[in-house]
Amino acid sequence: MVTNGLKLAQKLKFSPRRVLVVQKRTRLVQETHRHPCYLENLQTAGRHDDLVAIQTRHDVHEANLSIILNELKSHFEEVALVDTINKRHVEWADLFISAGGDGTFLNVASQLEGGKLLIGLNTDPERSVGHLCARSRFGYSNLKYVIKQIACGECAFIKRSRIRVKLTYPCNIGEKTEIEIPKYALNDVYIGETSPTRLSYLELQIDNLPAEKQKSSGFLISTGSGSTAWGYHVNALDFYRTEQFLKILHDSGLTNKKLKSTEIVEIMNNFNDSFIFGPEDRRMKYITREALQNSVFRAVNTQGYAKSITVRSLCWNGKIVMDGIQRKFNFDDGVMANFTTSDCDSINSIQFVD
Repeated sequence: MVTNGLKLAQKLKFSPRRVLVVQKRTRLVQETHRHPCYLENLQTAGRHDDLVAIQTRHDVHEANLSIILNELKSHFEEVALVDTINKRHVEWADLFISAGGDGTFLNVASQLEGGKLLIGLNTDPERSVGHLCARSRFGYSNLKYVIKQIACGECAFIKRSRIRVKLTYPCNIGEKTEIEIPKYALNDVYIGETSPTRLSYLELQIDNLPAEKQKSSGFLISTGSGSTAWGYHVNALDFYRTEQFLKILHDSGLTNKKLKSTEIVEIMNNFNDSFIFGPEDRRMKYITREALQNSVFRAVNTQGYAKSITVRSLCWNGKIVMDGIQRKFNFDDGVMANFTTSDCDSINSIQFVD
């Protein structure tokens, strides 16, 4: 991993001059922008604890943002700070820093073409895991240390795979219109009905396998980066389910060992972690959520890995949602979507500093 990272660093000729820092908009900033009297209203409503919590998280972010800016200015020629990114910013910067959590990283990544260099710095690690953000492989969370290592190029560079989406719309008989979405999904793509209470009806073509019609709670396609996000939690077992499954095995005579709680937790964690795969992996993980299984519908291919996925909508009011709420597209009856990955669509980043 480190060898590949060093090779990529040499290829990138890591010597950025202009650094653009894109900060997250905290809850306090968002709410006071929409409602100028938001804090006063919380106080009046007696929601003192909420007021303190919102102000505290904002202060933590601001303090860490100040550290990031001061440290970057000591290593790079030009450093600019924005809270929204546009085309002019993309053309100006050599290096992009997202200052926030994974959501901020995803938002910035959605604006960048393949080959750009984006590094995430977590401004509130107590409340955000930040799987997409840089951290030290030695366990150091000190922002000054991480930035110093980045400036020296002492990083494990990676190319995070992203999903390209091409839509095909039926027009007149025998005619089709194809549109390629100009943005890419870094974590995942959800395909299904807009209403969470309505079954999603989709026809799936996985690589060269036969097409299959399924009814479900929706269809999820994940990258390696997304395998620690929604793609992880949609599969993950909790302690109760793991314990119940193992109890059935024991009661059925398939195992005669009675496990301790610590052993059940270890089995649970090993199972859950088996769904995580590398961010540079060009494969996509597909998951049918809560597939309908009855005498009419028998979903066979509900989970696996693929290089190409084509989905035809049979929905009433379908949507394609890329990276959570970042981008949504209508996906109504008859529309087809093809999902692929390509090396040229990947975004350069780092996972660890040395």
